[in-house]
Amino acid sequence: MTSKKQKDKARQYKPSTVRRLDTLSGNECANPNCQKKLIAEDNISIVSKICHIAAASKEGPRYDINMNDDERRGFDNLILLCDEHHVIIDNKENESLYPTSLLKKWKSDHEKKILELISSKNLLSKHPLSLNKVINAIGNKMDEILNLTQAVNAPNTDLKISFNHVNRYESIIREFAPYQGKLNKIYEEIEKEGSTKKELVLHNIKRVYLNIKADYKNIDEIRINADIIFDRVIETIWNNIDKAPNKLDEYDQETIDFSLMIVIVDAFMRCNILEEPPKTV
Repeated sequence: MTSKKQKDKARQYKPSTVRRLDTLSGNECANPNCQKKLIAEDNISIVSKICHIAAASKEGPRYDINMNDDERRGFDNLILLCDEHHVIIDNKENESLYPTSLLKKWKSDHEKKILELISSKNLLSKHPLSLNKVINAIGNKMDEILNLTQAVNAPNTDLKISFNHVNRYESIIREFAPYQGKLNKIYEEIEKEGSTKKELVLHNIKRVYLNIKADYKNIDEIRINADIIFDRVIETIWNNIDKAPNKLDEYDQETIDFSLMIVIVDAFMRCNILEEPPKTV
């Protein structure tokens, strides 16, 4: 007999998932035609709902039988909407008006817009140590040492994006790629002090990716699911940061997300996330 807890798993959101949804909502409904805020004018009351793009249960709209509950409750399948649009979109009678493809586009476009706004705020100048803190949180000592090879000459960004069929994350990668120089300076300072934190950060990210990669049969499946894999890597690293002894409570969520994306995009460009394109002769 299936327990209620098992039935509700698709609605048991991980704290890291909720935080990312909150940050990338920008306190706005993801419906591009809606101007409503997700927090009421008292700055306390929440007037938003987490909406499943593909339904959490068979009775809901856009239910996908091929998804498991972890995928249904995952970041890629969730979108933050105001109360009104959540009700409208979850109404089975409106299913044809709000297909999965439309909601995914809403989510992608909205999160891209918010990330661009966050990037424009010059958060590293306001919180210069935030990037160091994220590096420390990710670069904790590993439980096991894996023999992972690093790309000696990482391919250019365009080639890496096209080879892996990155779509939704393409604009994000391009938005955050210019910060690689800032991150490299921090890594250089760390190395001068004799620390292996840089290697630990890249190693831990690579290990997360390899664990996720094991769920896919071949390179074709990886390329088809590139954006989902990116989501899963970020979510896993967020969960690891939550468990790390180096807490980031002194920074707001926006600053942490911004710093984390710099590290993630750098890891992608170094071929620690997704696959390295074959070298041309």
